[in-house]
Amino acid sequence: MAHLAVVRGLTYTNLSQVFNRWLMPTYQTAFRWTGNRVDSEDATTWVFLTVAGHLQLPELVQVADDYVVDAGLEAVTRHWVDRYGIARVRCIEIHASESTPGLESMFDDLTAEMRLALVLRFLRRRSAATIATQLGIRPEATRRRIIAALAQVAQRIGFQVESSEPAQTDQVSAYIDDVVARRRPVRFEVLPEAWPSMIGAGHVQAAIAGNHLPAHEFVRTLDRRLEERAGRRFVTDLRIWSA
Repeated sequence: MAHLAVVRGLTYTNLSQVFNRWLMPTYQTAFRWTGNRVDSEDATTWVFLTVAGHLQLPELVQVADDYVVDAGLEAVTRHWVDRYGIARVRCIEIHASESTPGLESMFDDLTAEMRLALVLRFLRRRSAATIATQLGIRPEATRRRIIAALAQVAQRIGFQVESSEPAQTDQVSAYIDDVVARRRPVRFEVLPEAWPSMIGAGHVQAAIAGNHLPAHEFVRTLDRRLEERAGRRFVTDLRIWSA
């Protein structure tokens, strides 16, 4: 990977350098904040088509990097504003990072009961009903425990939690079901109190090994679209990035 390293203060001379540097961070940021592959692919595609259409090269590395990061945050913001009705002003809490927090870090402040519920739901991929039977509690209590635990995960990563009481439990539970099943969740109007648990779900899903790697075919397709714009090939080795 040393040949992909770019030193700040130098310049990008072509779009392939930007693509090689930012494909993985952009996709992984999108996955953390959306929780699913389809929306992550849409956001990543939007970022690179925007960059290809507006970034003038050659450009200083720092300037170009800042442009890509801003485009990535805008893509995720559009996702939440357009699909779920989240106020744009709330989306200032969305931030970029090149590293995905580990599960241990995110679970650090959770009770043992909350930890167990999340492990069974996300890592073991058991249904809320199955978990309820195992824990000897009602399914509704299980769903509320999972939602509350995910809100604490969101708080752990620096997200503002407005209420300790779960909101829109049916819709949020269905959203979590889709995230765990690796489906694109159904859109609905999200109340501010319900949003943190959905953010927590995406971050937990992204922290599970392999989930936040882009699919081989997606990288190939995006490569072709950018190639059409620039008239050259971008990706030299798909194995570098894809799952």
